[in-house]
Amino acid sequence: MIKLIYGEKGSGKTKIILDSLNDTAKTALGNVVFISQKKSYSANIDFNVRCIYTEDYAIKGVDGFIGFVDGLMAGNTDIEYIYIDGLLRIVESGLNDVETFFAEAKKLSAEYGVKFVLTLSGTKEEKPEFLSKYCD
Repeated sequence: MIKLIYGEKGSGKTKIILDSLNDTAKTALGNVVFISQKKSYSANIDFNVRCIYTEDYAIKGVDGFIGFVDGLMAGNTDIEYIYIDGLLRIVESGLNDVETFFAEAKKLSAEYGVKFVLTLSGTKEEKPEFLSKYCD
């Protein structure tokens, strides 16, 4: 499962993902991971969630982030949820460049049952067609 929270910058996507993250942490059977670029949200996150801040790692581009997420799964197959806030900020790329990440997330979801919830910023006009199947 991949759920995308998509909207323009400042539309409340981070609040939505943090609320969902904290609700999930109360009921998840497996591990819950939150990935963000910055540490600014840590006070608002349930203590049972494993927070990973990419500013602490030398992640370069979409391929580097795919390798990072693959490494997380290789090290812990008990991960049930991966929440990612601000994918475009993390990979420092544009909307059309993240299709390979979604393909990898779909593969990991099928192989390991991990569920992805992530935010992406952009306008309705900018949204690539491949993202439509992940939006509510």
